[in-house]
Amino acid sequence: MERTNKDDTQLHTYHGMRSNVDHRRVSRKLQVLAGHVAPLGEGRDMETSQFSASPTFSLSHKSTLHDWIVRDNREMRRAIFDFLDDPLYRPNYYSSLEGFRELTMQRVVKFVRQGFFSVRDYERDPLKFQAALESLSFCDYSMAIKSGVHFTLCGGTIVKLGTAKHHATFLDKMDTLELPGCFGMTELGHGSNVMGIETTAAYDPGSDTFVIHTPTNDASKFWIGGAGSTAKICAVFAQLTIKGVWQGPHVFVVRLRDDAGNILPGVRIKDNGPKQGLNGVDNGQIWFDHYKVPRDSLLDKYASVDGQGNYSSPIADPQQRFGTMVSGLTTGRMLIAQAAVDACKSGVTIALRYSCTRPQFGQTPIIEYITQQRRIIPALATTYAMHLSMLKCKNIGWKKNGGSNAAKQIHVLSSGLKAAATWHRVRILQECRECCGGMGFLAANKIGPMLNDMNVDVTFEGDNTVMMQQVAKSLIDRSMSGHLDMPVVDYQNLGLGCIGNLLSWRCTCLTRAAAMEMQKSPKQSAYESNMDLIVDLGWASVDAETYTIFSEELASVPHQWKSTMEKLCMLYGLHRVEAGMTTYLEHGALPGQAVPSIRHAINSLCTYFVSSNASVALSLCDAFGIPDHLLQAPIAVDTWHNIGQ
Repeated sequence: MERTNKDDTQLHTYHGMRSNVDHRRVSRKLQVLAGHVAPLGEGRDMETSQFSASPTFSLSHKSTLHDWIVRDNREMRRAIFDFLDDPLYRPNYYSSLEGFRELTMQRVVKFVRQGFFSVRDYERDPLKFQAALESLSFCDYSMAIKSGVHFTLCGGTIVKLGTAKHHATFLDKMDTLELPGCFGMTELGHGSNVMGIETTAAYDPGSDTFVIHTPTNDASKFWIGGAGSTAKICAVFAQLTIKGVWQGPHVFVVRLRDDAGNILPGVRIKDNGPKQGLNGVDNGQIWFDHYKVPRDSLLDKYASVDGQGNYSSPIADPQQRFGTMVSGLTTGRMLIAQAAVDACKSGVTIALRYSCTRPQFGQTPIIEYITQQRRIIPALATTYAMHLSMLKCKNIGWKKNGGSNAAKQIHVLSSGLKAAATWHRVRILQECRECCGGMGFLAANKIGPMLNDMNVDVTFEGDNTVMMQQVAKSLIDRSMSGHLDMPVVDYQNLGLGCIGNLLSWRCTCLTRAAAMEMQKSPKQSAYESNMDLIVDLGWASVDAETYTIFSEELASVPHQWKSTMEKLCMLYGLHRVEAGMTTYLEHGALPGQAVPSIRHAINSLCTYFVSSNASVALSLCDAFGIPDHLLQAPIAVDTWHNIGQ
């Protein structure tokens, strides 16, 4: 992506602020760097002992890396970023609840009017669809979620499960926001157990309608984004019964409000009220009282009911039919995961820039302390690993590069990445906030508001614990049908390949342990009593997969960045090995003396990335391509000395 003159000026101004770094102290750290790593030996894949002074990257080098990171719709992304420089999109942390909701709606309306994309792109051009919505999260997460619920959950469901009559009736009006939409899946008594929802739908042949009903308060639709005050239509999940026969959950497009915004008879809605964050989104609770909707309200791509009340579906089994109907949730999970990664990009950039210019105890910039490096630099490596893994996920899902097994691959990978990326974001943003001290607590510096607004990510669009169970289940099922070989590991030769073996070993070890537990008692009982082990297995699988993806991507990295990205990949892998150290020690894969060796290796890599005025780490952040008007934080785009002036 080409930088504007304004961006160049800001970048040069920022780097000029860093002249107070003590070069002698950095040189001393570089002298001991090889000594820290030497006990690990020279890995065949990368010579870790050859860490020297950091390279310097020009603006063109950063642009090259940016193009490697951002591989689709660059012009549209840049156009959206430029559009978001409008004063309407600047942060306002003084808004009331109602004021913030109104501001969010104004922002969504103005964005939609630009016509960057259409709800029809959900199927027509999914990469463009996702790129447009991803761009919003850099600015305001309430606006991103408000748009995502409307276009992805409601609109995408109509696109995927509806037929031509539904597309003609709803999609153009959704593109103009004439029909704001919401998504009615979650109920007060049913979150993850969607198959067990209680809202009912029965066909009435006399009126040729479906009767939608909320039989208990537990069956009320809950946490429905947009329902509180704005949505006029809702994609409602309900248990369908035809002629006394249960057919499982189906989806209906239900009108909630008339054209003037008045709630219709038979529908009751209550606002959920203030939340921990994301208060620009008007979540609500919905009840239906024997509410009649036309027969064509049923999204009938995979199931239909004729005028005589006869039910038909190309998928006979209700469970399989349900799986097909909820498969569209993958897009939402991918957007949530990418938003988490993008938040980490902002948080790490803010914390790193501030740490490089803020001295403490004399003239020592706080980035020179290992405790600061240990929190920021592995977070930077994790952010790159998660981003590259999201590229792989999109490649499988939308470019159809997963073969006949693509659907299962994308489900497992997106579930694991959604959980890992959002859990990583919780930790990374919190550590970035702490690394900025009191400045990190100041709303204007963005990290705190991101923490609050995005905290919901770990439990919506799939609870993270359940998502990790989905990942683990596929491994356990495979393990029971074949032999698993244990990778050979050698902690004294920790090159890229050996780190990969260690991460694969942990996954294999936990898979075997979980499979053995499943055989000790009835499977469901064993599954529930070993849930902690199963979640650990999910983590191990994601760690191994994301490291593999990162290491495979090194083959295509621009040559100027090859060595640096190898070190970043190694840092990510060692960081995840350290996180799973209990398993290695418990099962004898690593001896106790490996622990300090790995710690020294991580510390040495951190020192490499912050040497020479942290030029490498800063360049890696610059390559994210976040313009200052979206980075927003004064401590990252100006000097902290000027705050309050």
